Amino acid sequence: CRSPMAECILRQKAKQAGLKIRVSSAGLAADPNCSVSPNAAAALKTLGYPVPRHKARQLTPEMLTKFNLTLTMTAAHKSALGGGKNLMTLGEFTGLGDVPDPYGGDLAVYLATARMLEQACDVIVEMFG
Repeated sequence: CRSPMAECILRQKAKQAGLKIRVSSAGLAADPNCSVSPNAAAALKTLGYPVPRHKARQLTPEMLTKFNLTLTMTAAHKSALGGGKNLMTLGEFTGLGDVPDPYGGDLAVYLATARMLEQACDVIVEMFG
């Protein structure tokens, strides 16, 4: 839920700022080919983002070597990946802390998560802008 929301938000904010960065998302426990959850889509739409035609995919070891930077939502995710070069939590990178999983929550929970992701994406865009 968080990863596709973060991808959508960061892409939109980077585009608005004129940044040319590649953004992609994958999950540690992703159900391959699932679409964005209804509450994640509603949260994005409520905040004015286009709802992506996203299909979930599982993070692979090859993906970790393909990108200059991999950001996880929590320290537990980072630990599960075994650490490594260019691997940080979103909180470590932005100073804003871990992003809790909204899975199973209502729209208000998803909106709160999306707003946290907006703040983190603002920091990222500012860093690269």
